[in-house]
Amino acid sequence: MQQGSWPMQDILMNDAVIMIIDDSPASLILLTEILLRQGFTVREALSGRVALTGIRQQPPDLILLDIRMPEMDGFEVCRQLKDDAVTSSIPVIFISGLEQTEDKIQAFDVGGLDYITKPFVATEVIARVQRHLELSRMQQNLESMVQDRTIKLEEANTALKVLLEHRRAGQEEFERNVVGHISTLINPYLKRLQKTDLDSRQMALLEVIGSNLKEITADFSVKFHSRALGLTRRELEVAALIKTGNTNMEIAVILDISENAVSFHRQNLRKKLGLIGQKVNLVSYLHEMASA
Repeated sequence: MQQGSWPMQDILMNDAVIMIIDDSPASLILLTEILLRQGFTVREALSGRVALTGIRQQPPDLILLDIRMPEMDGFEVCRQLKDDAVTSSIPVIFISGLEQTEDKIQAFDVGGLDYITKPFVATEVIARVQRHLELSRMQQNLESMVQDRTIKLEEANTALKVLLEHRRAGQEEFERNVVGHISTLINPYLKRLQKTDLDSRQMALLEVIGSNLKEITADFSVKFHSRALGLTRRELEVAALIKTGNTNMEIAVILDISENAVSFHRQNLRKKLGLIGQKVNLVSYLHEMASA
């Protein structure tokens, strides 16, 4: 049979290391013989303290642990194993000649996965050992898969951040180009229009266009958006015209709204900028924002 076609239990038999902890030499000999016949590598310890030292230095794949031992019983050994990050994941199967329900409950409470009673039945010992080795390997494989996927997700997230940064840089370049075209192509044309014979209505529309273009190109607009979050589009238009020194009447004509509406927007601006009750000139304040 080729190695690639071996079943799971054959693979486990060939490479698994089992630690037996029991103060009874007879039990050690019997369990060792059972496991060696199945191809397992077996390590033995007659006391819990000796076993803990060896396990921490070289962790086995599974532990068979007697409950009743002098100095340190199996429950305490298991507690210490589960409290240590190096050994906490090693599956522990308790072995004992006692069949009290309380002992079995305590065995599970301290972290044991299974319980085998004496006298040992070879087929039962092998079946339980193989089962928990399989479960342990499956858990290890699952944890490895989760770790691999986590790494891949982190790599994808990093790549996404790079793409977003490139996109942001491209967007900034596009915006610079737009501003450049407005400054070099549109603004000169508007200035020529202003020198022509326009009626008051046409001049007002020209003022609106110019004001909107200034809002797009001026650093003031960017700072205004970031500092005055919550302003409406109309309030931004009014603020831009106030900053350039236009009166309420002039703003009303340019925006084709009433002077009362301009006063209302001016008051809202002072409120949203936190200037209510303060003797602060709105025009000066807007200029300070633009130059800050």
